[in-house]
Amino acid sequence: MKSLVALVTVLVLSVSVAHAQETPRMGGVLKVASIGEPPTLDIQATTTTLTYEIMWHVYESLFTHDRAWNPIPLLADTHAVTDRGLRHTITLRKGVKFHNGKELTAADVVASLKRWGQVATLGKVLWPGVESIEAKDPYTVVIFLKQPSGSLIYGLAEPSAMIYPKEIVEAADTGQVKEYIGTGPYRFVEHKPDRHIKLVRFKDYAARAEPTNGFGGKRTAWLDEILFIPVPETAVRLAGVETGEYHHAMFMKQDAWDRIKSLPQLESRIVKPRGWTLISLNHKAGLMTSKPLRQAVQAALDMEPIMAAGFGHKDFYRLGPGLFFPEQPWHSTAGGSLYNQRDREKAKRLMKEAGYAGQTVRWVSTREYEFMYKHSLVAKQQLEALGFVIDLQVVDWATLNQRVQKPELWEAYVTGYPLNPDPALHVAFRCSFQGWWCNEEKERLLAELRQESDVKKRKALVERIQAIHYEDVGQVKLGDYNTLDVARRELRGEFRTAPRLYFWNSWLAR
Repeated sequence: MKSLVALVTVLVLSVSVAHAQETPRMGGVLKVASIGEPPTLDIQATTTTLTYEIMWHVYESLFTHDRAWNPIPLLADTHAVTDRGLRHTITLRKGVKFHNGKELTAADVVASLKRWGQVATLGKVLWPGVESIEAKDPYTVVIFLKQPSGSLIYGLAEPSAMIYPKEIVEAADTGQVKEYIGTGPYRFVEHKPDRHIKLVRFKDYAARAEPTNGFGGKRTAWLDEILFIPVPETAVRLAGVETGEYHHAMFMKQDAWDRIKSLPQLESRIVKPRGWTLISLNHKAGLMTSKPLRQAVQAALDMEPIMAAGFGHKDFYRLGPGLFFPEQPWHSTAGGSLYNQRDREKAKRLMKEAGYAGQTVRWVSTREYEFMYKHSLVAKQQLEALGFVIDLQVVDWATLNQRVQKPELWEAYVTGYPLNPDPALHVAFRCSFQGWWCNEEKERLLAELRQESDVKKRKALVERIQAIHYEDVGQVKLGDYNTLDVARRELRGEFRTAPRLYFWNSWLAR
């Protein structure tokens, strides 16, 4: 895990650490300009980062990640693995209350994780390896596995594995949760679409005693309220932070960096690397079920102008075939000869082999994440120059997320995949995730990877999976990217150096 520590040292660029020793102040209403409306507030039922970064103030999981991306307890008190890795016994912290006043018990955990295994894309990956789960007593959960897993606790540390009250789970079953009740430092109050999502301090929050460590350790709700306000236009988000209408704004255009640096009231938050961008192709229905046609798309594209259009400043993107970052131990260049080929003649041959005759490629995009739209425009131009017919359908972020759940409605869309500490759980490899890349050999290797704990053996499996990814065109990787947020200087706290956004342990100075 020492190599993951090294990753964290380069992952985040913090522009200001001047407030580190300041005494926090209780009170105030934090106003956050978000990129738009989240598709759902049911954090188990989505992979959307926007939902995660709002609702993990409300919900908590059994484990979270420390600053080196190792799983550490959050709602859990202790964790023991016995019976040759087949039995995981997790004891819960006592005295943890839900926002409705009820104490957290093992029954809530069992109900929540069973649902997670049914509705979450990550849960669907891991749950087939679970033999059973039971509440041994009010504060003890036992998970019995069919085979040892090196990935289970990593999965339980991810934002989708949140714990709900048992009665909320039973009411929702596999449908959408209707009440948002968790154990987090802030409780949900209301969602007024196109106006705000309002969270307020949970006065009975049971914080851990340990010092802050990554996303773990002690969490304090210094703010009275947090308002997440949907502001789809990037320029409006920036202008609002400049004037003081908002305290923080997500996803700035990278060409605004010089302006942000010039304004004394502002500070930037740069996450480096944040993720990699890609074209997701529909393997389940429509034109892109044709492997030669997917290979044609991959062969045709010139990644440099695509990435430049999306991120502008060279400090905010880089090219490379790795599905894991150079800063991670899993980085590989396997399959790299099929990345950024810029081979128009090869693409035309593959289009002919696929029998492509000008059928419309339905390409969904959104302007709420500006890079997704800009990537789509340039890729569309390059592919149309070869004879592809592309219908670019621009919708809001929530609509895009709903549409791509239905394989009959689309062929392609651009998105970004964030850093994942466990290669076996990367969203790019999930057969159940929209795009539905289900490759028999890949699934077999992934099953080995989830069981394996030796780093060298895991790296070898990752290389084989990545080679298959490029040959079968699981997705079309475009490049790695860094993100730029902006905040007012009076907003203080650890969020400035966090690879995922949160506002516990943050406060507003006078």
